[in-house]
Amino acid sequence: MTSPRTDADPLREQPPALESLHVVIPTLNEATFLPDLLGDLSELISPSRVIVVDGGSGDGTPELAESAGVRVLHSRPGRALQLNRGAWAADGDWLLFLHADSRLPAPARSALEQWLASPPRSETATFRFAVRERRWYGRILEVGQAARERISGLAYGDQGLLVSRRRFEAVGGYPQLPLMEDVEMIRRLRRHSGVARIDADLPTSLRRYDRAGPIRGWVRNALLMTLYLAGLPPRRLARFYPDGNGERGDATSRRTLLIFAKAPRPGTVKTRLARDIGTAEATRLYRSMGRSVVDGLRNGPWRTVVCFSPDEARPEMEDWLGTEGLEWLPQAGGDLGARMHAAIREAFAMPQRPAGVCVVGTDTPDLGPDEVHDAFRRLEGGQDVVIGPAEDGGYYLIGVRAPRAELFRGIDWSTERVLAQTGDRIRTQGLRTSELDVLNDIDELADLRASGL
Repeated sequence: MTSPRTDADPLREQPPALESLHVVIPTLNEATFLPDLLGDLSELISPSRVIVVDGGSGDGTPELAESAGVRVLHSRPGRALQLNRGAWAADGDWLLFLHADSRLPAPARSALEQWLASPPRSETATFRFAVRERRWYGRILEVGQAARERISGLAYGDQGLLVSRRRFEAVGGYPQLPLMEDVEMIRRLRRHSGVARIDADLPTSLRRYDRAGPIRGWVRNALLMTLYLAGLPPRRLARFYPDGNGERGDATSRRTLLIFAKAPRPGTVKTRLARDIGTAEATRLYRSMGRSVVDGLRNGPWRTVVCFSPDEARPEMEDWLGTEGLEWLPQAGGDLGARMHAAIREAFAMPQRPAGVCVVGTDTPDLGPDEVHDAFRRLEGGQDVVIGPAEDGGYYLIGVRAPRAELFRGIDWSTERVLAQTGDRIRTQGLRTSELDVLNDIDELADLRASGL
């Protein structure tokens, strides 16, 4: 593939190269393959510039990546979503997207460095398709893919994608498609600036073909590509394509996150804080914190349900928080404990019962997906209750493996006694429990000053 050259290219000036390269790897149960790729990358760049975006693995993939020193983010399963999340988190001028079952051997690393030393104006390239395993049909697949690529000019995601950040941003990142997001990305980049070739093989696993059978797998992929190029919607095509690693992205259905929030109406939110900073400023702060917390959690590997009040406030809540990745549930009546227990009970009553339910609020600005993911992992590891203690004697998160009304009865809510009283009930019931790191929530002026907001 060649890249078009125009004298009036607004992105002509080239950014720094290898020194600003970041690598993004989407994962879902990739503990078998990921160590090989991370080992290859350690010969090229610092692990701190490798970003693994995990979609809810249950095989220890995130822990394995963390032990290798790379950065780990958590996301809902979905390759486009994971790739984009990693890209927006990276701060380099060059992005390299790789599948976890690929290898980046010495010849590929050398070719990559040479290409980055003098990149073409397209600032975009892929590797040659190759297979890791030496099997009789592997060579046939390589030849077939090369022929198809010469005809269509389109590469698959398992050929890697190297692109400058400005080109990536210019086309809007990966399209949110359930299938063919890599092909559509290449199409957009070809139209925008062209796509060049790095003259080296990027070996990838044959596991997709092993599972379907070599002939059937090749025919399936060719047919899906043909139908996609003919205009059939990717959502219809996706039902015919199995997940690449044989694991369904079911982490979302096994986990439910309940976010408790009030409509941001002056005089009804952050009332203690309003006494010191005024109602208008307290409301503004509540809106800002709430949107920030929800944005950080809405696309995690879990169902995200906003439990709102009052009952008629859903349009108002949607205007404030948006709707992407969110479900909605009006809060029940009673005190805070009764409302939390009712929402937890409803979450466990879903047809596909979750393995764990976590409840959080919107007034802990440091709360992010890592804390929530850690809580779900502990519940899935056998803990009955997980608590995220707050500095003021309350808690910012509670997670349970089953509805437990006794944890929410007779608690002096909105006091410094909440955590201690809840702990007493946990011990009385003989429940296995685990605590997360302490975080600061914002209820009073001292909390606000301590937070640095």
